[in-house]
Amino acid sequence: MYKVFLVDDEIVIRENIRSSFPWEASGFTLVGEAPDGEIALQTMQDVKPDILITDIRMPFMDGMQLCEAVSHTMPWVQIVILSGYDDFAYAQQAISLGVKEYLLKPVSAQELLEVLKRIASRICEDRRQQADLLRIQKQFASTAAFVRERLLSDALSGAADAQALLSRAGELNLALSARRYLVILACLRGSGEERTLAQSALYRLADGSGEAVYACEAQGGFALIVLGDSDEALEERAYGFAQAALYEMERAANAGARMYIGEAVDSLAGLPRSFQSAQRVRQAVELSAAAEKHRIMGVRDMDALPPAQPDINLDVSPLSERLQYANREDVEGILRDHIASMGSAAIHSVMMVNFLYVEILMAASRIIKDSGGEPREVIDAKLWEDNLFSASPAPEEVIPLAREVLEKAIAYREARSSTRYNAVINKARAYLAREYQNSGVTLNDVSSHVCMSNSHFCTIFAQEMGMTFTEYLTGLRMNKAKELLRTTQMRSSDIAYAVGYNDPHYFSYLFKKHTGMTPRDFRKDAQGA
Repeated sequence: MYKVFLVDDEIVIRENIRSSFPWEASGFTLVGEAPDGEIALQTMQDVKPDILITDIRMPFMDGMQLCEAVSHTMPWVQIVILSGYDDFAYAQQAISLGVKEYLLKPVSAQELLEVLKRIASRICEDRRQQADLLRIQKQFASTAAFVRERLLSDALSGAADAQALLSRAGELNLALSARRYLVILACLRGSGEERTLAQSALYRLADGSGEAVYACEAQGGFALIVLGDSDEALEERAYGFAQAALYEMERAANAGARMYIGEAVDSLAGLPRSFQSAQRVRQAVELSAAAEKHRIMGVRDMDALPPAQPDINLDVSPLSERLQYANREDVEGILRDHIASMGSAAIHSVMMVNFLYVEILMAASRIIKDSGGEPREVIDAKLWEDNLFSASPAPEEVIPLAREVLEKAIAYREARSSTRYNAVINKARAYLAREYQNSGVTLNDVSSHVCMSNSHFCTIFAQEMGMTFTEYLTGLRMNKAKELLRTTQMRSSDIAYAVGYNDPHYFSYLFKKHTGMTPRDFRKDAQGA
């Protein structure tokens, strides 16, 4: 499926395209829509479409401005200009931005299908060309490419002073002068052909950044040197580029990738320090108990990492192993299974119950110590008493106390591992819980509320929540809509407005896509009508 995003300030136009086109049947899916370019750009950063269909004349940010922004930040997106104005000047400007398709309103489903099929063929051809290893190898074997690689590698290693680097960069027409720099270490879980495909995609993305990002090979993967005028601009660019690079590398190579963002420095001479900090971020993530979760991680984000995974000890008891990654809600089930595995008579033996309790205290102590704490400061003193069970106990007496000990330990681990991003995510979720009914709420509103750049917040939110910001907001609204459909007799159009959609038809489209049912059918099923 190719992902399509639609932008037009006229609801009627959007509704006509949305409802008249056979999306899934034709191999496409509509992943979002917006009434202007400013809102569209924020959402597109989140959903990363393959194709953009956009009107030209819109409020706030018009179609040409949107195309220009997309061409810099998401160069893989194929753009279709949709306009009611047969103006050659617009067509010329669109062509200069790499737009290859231009349609005049009104557009029929057949016309749109022909255009989208052409674009799909073009995307397939681009991917086929990426697989042409011989062409890629020839490209990187050229003298100019080799000299450029050497220059950037010297900048990362500190093999030359800043003035000499700038002089050599000038000879190669590389604009390396900036107020602030940082290094991103891009790593791919693949080799051979996969690595070459990822490299090609990464270098193309850097070349399209407008001299804001430079790429070269580096120890452990690829290095991206990011330039900016301020720390705020640098952070926005770094996280935005890291998201695009992750997407492009994984799409090109069909293999997992990771991005590690180093500290900001104020000169070329500081690049080795930024590169080393990116490598430290990588080491910390790889040792973390949640390494798979953090696909993009910056040096400023390291406090959000859970403790390093302890070395596996063959003598560790099964209980400790099962508790190593357990949540608090898992504790009771684990305890009951463990007690059952000891045999039916064990729970009625004072000796075995006290043995079990010592084992539980040891498991809890290990969890707390691995999280940097002191067990006796976390677990209440009364729970450390010797011979806690002096008579033959019943299971209903043992399990609550054991559960209390383990839940305290796991709660301590969760509190230490979540650090400041737990507060950020909770603040964002609380904001959305208040504002989801506002149809104008945007990614920018939420990121501003939590004092982060859009790209940084997008990255953190997706990694912490396991879904994009747009997916979360849509899910929140759909759940509220389902609640209203189950418990009230409000009309579907009124529910749409109540949960933040100004277009009832778009709400119905999203609801069916989300639940597999129309709002009307959902209500009939939920209310037993």
